Amino acid sequence: MNQPEALYRLQEVDLDLLRSQKRVKEIALVLANDEVLQAAQSDVKAAQNELSPLRNHLRQLEDEIEVNEDKTRTTDQQLYSGNVKNPKELQDMQQEIESLKRWHDELETNLLETMLSVEEAESRLNQAEGRLRAVADSRGEEHRQLLEEQTALQAHIEQAKQRRQHVLKEVAPENLKIYSTMRVRKQNQPVAVMSGNTCSICGVAQTFAIEREVRQGVKLVSCSNCERILVSL
Repeated sequence: MNQPEALYRLQEVDLDLLRSQKRVKEIALVLANDEVLQAAQSDVKAAQNELSPLRNHLRQLEDEIEVNEDKTRTTDQQLYSGNVKNPKELQDMQQEIESLKRWHDELETNLLETMLSVEEAESRLNQAEGRLRAVADSRGEEHRQLLEEQTALQAHIEQAKQRRQHVLKEVAPENLKIYSTMRVRKQNQPVAVMSGNTCSICGVAQTFAIEREVRQGVKLVSCSNCERILVSL
């Protein structure tokens, strides 16, 4: 994936997030005057806020364990390959392996503790959502539908945030800075698809030179009119 494509994917996720967050606010306004409902919603939100960082920490620990195991395996192979003859180097490698194994044991312990915490937090979230559904049932069909939509949107927002973190790994820091700056000036759409040789947002046809550079995807190329970053899909 080239940089223009990565930025376009990032924009799609950001626009999805904005739409979902806007709708959540609209639903919140409709439900704002119901104190019992608000309390149940707050419990769900608190449970979600507790669970989300625990899940993130769990993924981080899993990644750290994978890196640790790869490093241990590589060092172990080097140690017994016969290529290293220096006794001091061999001793250092043995000590490094022992250190990595100790760290692996600590990571495994943390992983198990975090898994238990995640299970407990998931249980609290399920209970809070159950109470919220019970309150919703007493508020009539309209509120029930709104709450179902809100719950689905909140889950969708969390998934979108995770997708955003994944896409960010594909974006160079300097290009992310450009994207973020332009996003303010371009109504959250700093990237435009080039359809044929035309900017899909402002409708202006590009020169042959610009069209060629956009299709190559080697660098960021701006629309000659609206100055958005052009991408060829």
